[in-house]
Amino acid sequence: MKKFNKDELFCRKCSVHDTFFEGGGATSPNSCPECGGTDCIMYENLSSLHRSKARDKFDIMWKKKFNL
Repeated sequence: MKKFNKDELFCRKCSVHDTFFEGGGATSPNSCPECGGTDCIMYENLSSLHRSKARDKFDIMWKKKFNL
């Protein structure tokens, strides 16, 4: 399980880490792969429930991305 810094960003709606965001570039912001949103919140501002959800989701998405 990864330890997050207090300034790492997560999707405000579904707690996806910004590592997994899609798109971006000069013309559009990165967006969440689950909800398509661009609104982010820092880890230190997440509630304890959302922190737990974010850690679990990160582990699942990391294993899926790298076939572990």
